[in-house]
Amino acid sequence: MQTRSVGNGRGHKHLHIRTACGRQISVGLLELGDMRHPAERISLDISPAPGTGDGTWAGLTIREARELAAALLAESAAAERTAG
Repeated sequence: MQTRSVGNGRGHKHLHIRTACGRQISVGLLELGDMRHPAERISLDISPAPGTGDGTWAGLTIREARELAAALLAESAAAERTAG
């Protein structure tokens, strides 16, 4: 897995992770709305698997992004305990 961080021209970084199966997962700040009605989301973009057109994305609220992060950490810890 390769990880890199790239600026998007607005000072925000997008994290790019290349998975072992060849997909790229990009995570960054998605700014919607205007100054009076801002709606910031965390963007999660998953590229298609090699040889397919099955990519997807989601715009998560801050709470949803934190819940996803917690779930990923919990599952990673469980997998480490099982593998170890």
